[in-house]
Amino acid sequence: MSSVPHSQRTYTPALLGLVWSAMFGFSAFFFSYSTMVTIAAANGLSTVTGGSVLTTMMIGVIAAQPFAPWAGRVFGFKGSLLFAIVLQFLGQLLGLFVAPALLALVLAGVCGGLGFGLFVVLANAAVPATTPAGRIGKALGFFGGITSLAAAVGAPLGLWLVETIPIWIFRVIVCACLLLAVPTVVKFVPGRSPRRENRETDASNADDDVSIRSGRNEQRSLRWAGRRAGEVLGLVLMLSPFLVGMVVFGLIVGFGPGEDVAGAALFIAAMQVSAVIGRFVAGAVADSFPPFALNVLGLALAAIGLVCAVVLYGGFLFVAMFIIGLGLGTMQSASLVMAFAAVSSPSRASVAWNMNFDVGLAIAGVLGGIGFTYLGSASTFLLCALLLMLAGALSWIARTVESRRLQRS
Repeated sequence: MSSVPHSQRTYTPALLGLVWSAMFGFSAFFFSYSTMVTIAAANGLSTVTGGSVLTTMMIGVIAAQPFAPWAGRVFGFKGSLLFAIVLQFLGQLLGLFVAPALLALVLAGVCGGLGFGLFVVLANAAVPATTPAGRIGKALGFFGGITSLAAAVGAPLGLWLVETIPIWIFRVIVCACLLLAVPTVVKFVPGRSPRRENRETDASNADDDVSIRSGRNEQRSLRWAGRRAGEVLGLVLMLSPFLVGMVVFGLIVGFGPGEDVAGAALFIAAMQVSAVIGRFVAGAVADSFPPFALNVLGLALAAIGLVCAVVLYGGFLFVAMFIIGLGLGTMQSASLVMAFAAVSSPSRASVAWNMNFDVGLAIAGVLGGIGFTYLGSASTFLLCALLLMLAGALSWIARTVESRRLQRS
């Protein structure tokens, strides 16, 4: 009976251990995210106050992400991930033991947001070190699919739990989730000097990644400054369709599929489940097909789904939500692989991707509030489809310009 050589395995123990940790880390965060307003109301605070605390938590997530590569360089993947988990754990303890309700929520939100901001970037950036170079796309798809599933399950499950059991028991459950993430971080995640099976091949991708050759990074910093600036601009344009896609995702989750739709939660769930499927499938083929082509396919599916959501009614709206979800899931996997391939550091790629994800969700709140109030759901969805196409055109132009520049050089 033949076995796959360890050097050719995608699902290595290191990857599975990292996915285990991420699954519980993501679940714990979305338990908190989905219940912040409900816990505020249960403590006698207004919905506006609860929403403001939730916004504060998301600001913490976004603010922490640019510092994740620095934390990785100083403390390594393992130390930084453990610190991120401790921050989230501390947030739950403060929410449990601090007496003033508003102060407890603010402290829990800030600590949890900062911790998750570091955690999500570092966990994504650690994936390439856990699998062979030729299977990174599949590994990223597997990692992203599991974490998306954890988010999709964690949000409604957290809301159900906090309405069913006492809040202190709910916080204990969240703490238990975070503790379950710790052992595999300690066992499988590399520290300051992660062992790579082919150091010569990976050296070009590790110049300023966590814990690798920091002295050489300092010597090369001036030479790489111009290239990094170009990487950032190119990455912004390349990920612009993904940013708009996350606006669409947040719009549907936050405001529903349209006006006067009964059972909106079912339509939202259909979109989320199909997004997980799309992310798994796109990740599985990302090493065999150009990720840019997959990204264009996802963009087209999402735009078509948005148009269908305007013209379809009743049960047929499920079809539109399913198409949108497939498109968004495909874009999530493809854009992440593109980001890792486009820049010299997995940490910077992870920062850019995750910040686009979270900024997109933040923009969705503003666009949804204005669009649904003044334009209506149909016009808002059509506007999002147009924005997707424009972002796709910008991404195509940026890729063409970069290809021509490389050919001349």
